[in-house]
Amino acid sequence: MVKIMDKANKPVAQHTDSIEQELNFSDSVIEKIAGQTVHDIDGVLELSGGMMHQLTDRFRDQTDLTKGVDADIDNQDVTIELDAILEYGQSAPTIFAQATERIAKAVHQMTGLNVTKIKMNVADLLTKKEWAAKQDAPKKDQSKA
Repeated sequence: MVKIMDKANKPVAQHTDSIEQELNFSDSVIEKIAGQTVHDIDGVLELSGGMMHQLTDRFRDQTDLTKGVDADIDNQDVTIELDAILEYGQSAPTIFAQATERIAKAVHQMTGLNVTKIKMNVADLLTKKEWAAKQDAPKKDQSKA
């Protein structure tokens, strides 16, 4: 949890010093912002979580925007780690640069927090055709059940 401070490291207050204010964010809020932001970048096919995410995804009707994203808030600083599947033939360094810039901007704009580190682990490179086939496979397995 985080207490929002201004640039002079004083608590943020609205036109009065008599009200103590504290604005806190859970790690999952930052993960959701980062996940949604990365999903909008061309060349990112999906963020991939570990085995537990894959098991729980089989029973969910909607996409988990925090899947494949891990965030840690320490005071005003945020570190983010992404596990991504990228499109084969696209430039991973370009995708990573876009992700870094967009995530840092979105997190700061929505929370006032500063992203100080972003790490992206590329779990796989797939063509769009391979990725589409992978997406259809669980649906076929569920229809047999």
